[in-house]
Amino acid sequence: MPMKSMQKNPEQSQAGFTLLEAAFALTVNTLVLLLIVGGMGVIRTANVQLEQRQEAEWHLFLIQLEHELEDELMVQKTSTTVRTKSKNPADTAVYTYEFRINKVLRYKNGEGYHPMLLQVKALKYEVTNEGISIQATLSDDQTRRAHLILPKAPIKQ
Repeated sequence: MPMKSMQKNPEQSQAGFTLLEAAFALTVNTLVLLLIVGGMGVIRTANVQLEQRQEAEWHLFLIQLEHELEDELMVQKTSTTVRTKSKNPADTAVYTYEFRINKVLRYKNGEGYHPMLLQVKALKYEVTNEGISIQATLSDDQTRRAHLILPKAPIKQ
């Protein structure tokens, strides 16, 4: 009985992918690309929502600060702190608006605190002739600026 040779035909060993293997590879690549594109869409949507939330929080902070400063005079200012007192002589409270630990906090007479703006990367106060300018960089890396009118306390002589 003649023995069959165990060697493969050289023409068969040079064959490429079968149609089934090519279809499978194409399907896997398509799924990976769909996942990447879908993930990028989710990230884009999340960034837009974060920016909108940060913008809303910034405007709320400004409205609250403007309302509180209506009846106050500036006493002292540093680059990250503003101290005010009431225009009403009967009210002796001193209010401090301070940037600390990634937040803007409001203290009354140095006790307790009320968080006014959260997720702040940097904040800087500047005194102008009319009031105070605020420049803040929030967690979305956008720099926001505002100018509030705040009279200075008269210097007693």
